[in-house]
Amino acid sequence: MGAQQAGAQTLEWATSYNGIPASALEEMEGVVVDDSGNVFATGLSGNGTGSAIRTMKLSPSGTIQWNHVDSKSSLCGGMWGRTPLAQDATGNLIVVGAEFTSDSSSWNPLLLKYSPSGTTLLRNVYDFGPAASFDAVALDATGIYVVAHNNPNDGNPHVVQTLKLGAAGDILWNNSFTPGTFWGTRAGIVVTRYGVYTAAGGKATMRDLTNGAVLWEKDMTMSNGGSPLAADGTGNIYLASFQNGVTKYAPAGTALQVFNAISSPPSDLDVDTAGNVYITGSTVSSKSGSDILTQKYGPTGNLVWSATYGKSGQYSDAGIAITLRGGYVYVGASRYNKNLDMCTLKYRAGN
Repeated sequence: MGAQQAGAQTLEWATSYNGIPASALEEMEGVVVDDSGNVFATGLSGNGTGSAIRTMKLSPSGTIQWNHVDSKSSLCGGMWGRTPLAQDATGNLIVVGAEFTSDSSSWNPLLLKYSPSGTTLLRNVYDFGPAASFDAVALDATGIYVVAHNNPNDGNPHVVQTLKLGAAGDILWNNSFTPGTFWGTRAGIVVTRYGVYTAAGGKATMRDLTNGAVLWEKDMTMSNGGSPLAADGTGNIYLASFQNGVTKYAPAGTALQVFNAISSPPSDLDVDTAGNVYITGSTVSSKSGSDILTQKYGPTGNLVWSATYGKSGQYSDAGIAITLRGGYVYVGASRYNKNLDMCTLKYRAGN
């Protein structure tokens, strides 16, 4: 099944990858693009002994250039957050997730750094207590920002943490809270010149870049307790609440605009310099299954175009991550082949 589009939308290519021979879930959970149009993507796959983080580079035309799977059983942070992958100013890739303990009874936060050629530069595992993971990551010139959580398994509390790390993965500050109600473990993070913003544990929070102090926070109903986040060039923040589509906030937390036409919470979102909002997720599941859904909304909230991609039939194809670069929209997804494979799509952003 190809792309169905309205307006100027065009699907440039779709690349799938199967890393687990047997029927299993695989998904692309984070996508970034460099100045030359090379695509780097990461997600959940397998390493022959269990689930593991797989990261790859694709050429501007969608050909896989290199493919690296983590050596130990691990989980990609995109299973909970929506931005488990970021690229620094020198092109190095930062990937976050969790590593299983030796008996697979729990897992610990994991930070990976790869060079643009796929060489492992850093692999740090942290001890934050039972069932802890790094969920989403953002970068600025001064450090690595991560939102993390402890999963409330076996009576352990649900703890949401925000950290700033140095270039070697050293902890510069770490602030946390324990939600009074467990809403779910979804999390999002974005950093601007004004501060670092997170959406997790039923709270949207802005923190100081230098020490992590809370500058403002809002109790908010969000799907599974959190939301993907995006920021425009002036520092406004875009967040998906549970029933109100996408809301645009000023840096100080004042609501500026609600995109009501976005009727269901997106899996991920991004915004361009003109204020257009791009989302990905899934079409409404039915007897015919669901497809990867990608949409563009104008600055006033009007739907500019909508595209679907997936396999015909009763299959659950899903869009998971989205990013914009150089007039193109890149989507990380899970697509049915003989099982659910890692999938990356490239669309023209259109008019």
